[in-house]
Amino acid sequence: MRLHLLAASLLTASLFAADPGLVSLAIPDSQVMAGVNVEQVLLSPFGQQLAQPSLMPDPNLQKLLESAGFDPRRDLREILVSVSSFTEGGSGIFLARGTFDVPKILEAAKANGATVEAYKDVPIIQKSKGDALALPDSTLAIAGDVASVRAAIDRISTPTAISAALAVQVNQLSTTEDAWFVSIVPPLQLLPKAPAASGAGPGPFAMLGNVLQFSGGVKFGVNAVVTLQAVSKTDQDAATLAALLKTFASAADLYLPKDTSVPSAALLKDLNVTSEGPVTTVLLTVPESLIEEMKAANTHEKHTGNTPHAHSQPMQRPAGGAAEGATPQRIRVGSEVQHAKLVQQAAPVYPPLALQARISGVVKLNAIIGKDGTVANLTVASGHPLLVPAAMEAVRQWVYAPTLLNGQAVEVATQIDVNFSLTQ
Repeated sequence: MRLHLLAASLLTASLFAADPGLVSLAIPDSQVMAGVNVEQVLLSPFGQQLAQPSLMPDPNLQKLLESAGFDPRRDLREILVSVSSFTEGGSGIFLARGTFDVPKILEAAKANGATVEAYKDVPIIQKSKGDALALPDSTLAIAGDVASVRAAIDRISTPTAISAALAVQVNQLSTTEDAWFVSIVPPLQLLPKAPAASGAGPGPFAMLGNVLQFSGGVKFGVNAVVTLQAVSKTDQDAATLAALLKTFASAADLYLPKDTSVPSAALLKDLNVTSEGPVTTVLLTVPESLIEEMKAANTHEKHTGNTPHAHSQPMQRPAGGAAEGATPQRIRVGSEVQHAKLVQQAAPVYPPLALQARISGVVKLNAIIGKDGTVANLTVASGHPLLVPAAMEAVRQWVYAPTLLNGQAVEVATQIDVNFSLTQ
């Protein structure tokens, strides 16, 4: 069965491109667009996982969909998202191609407290202020704010075109990828603006300021292949961005949580990052075995996450913990107090790439100092990805005078700050 589905996937992969009818309804001045070929995704092993009824997240939503006679796993074929801008005054719409039982959906919406009005003979459902869903026919749905939905309905009779540059990328990505996105504006325009930190140097996202546009997609098959591309201002900017991504990926386990069902750090270590001219390309392959593992972990969490153990054991004293009146094995010491105990301090080597990008700042490390004064364990609290490896390499060589308590050496938990200044 799986071979049959895979063969069908391969045969139809080259035939799909974004539905021209949906593209003609997109916002004319779109700067960001995204799409999903739902039919193609559901043919893949990953899609078959998503199609299982047990993965429906909200029972109330499931009931609502059932009352409307709509099952996205069966009735949805394609989704297209069109956004003019993420700034104030910008607009966006969701366009969907599928099979919609319009009378039944309208009836379910009214029963759920929504209002229905007609615009150019097209029913528009409104549940909350400003949000609307239009159903021009049994194959098309349009969602967004009321003004954007009405404008899309106008474009049914008078289609408009998106920019030529965006249209070329939409056609290319929708032909080769099952899910995709493209932005013809710099990524920093899409991120919330954070307050500037005085004297801290460029932040981790500073290099994104040199990216002019970016895009990406996912191709689902036996494995899921993720591709991302960024076009920078210069060839050197692209090479610097690639080096930054490689550095972050190689040290991902220092930043990402380890108590998760998805081995993110291990995946990132397999990132393939290259640059050619002004284009940086990132390629990541997610094997089906990992998808199966994620599914099993999520299923286990659903069954055991909130269930108390039937035979709970009394709380045991942690290994190495102190009995009443005994000397503890580890104490916490302030960073300044512990710094005064340094007897051997290797200076960090300023990473050349960080110097070139004029990146500075403080790397904060959580440290365990052994009874003999050597650094036994280090984890990252904060710091720029380009500076962290150099800071850790230096601190691992530091040696402190042993800390004594009641005449006995103890381990010390502390924080170590490593400062990188462009003037040092």
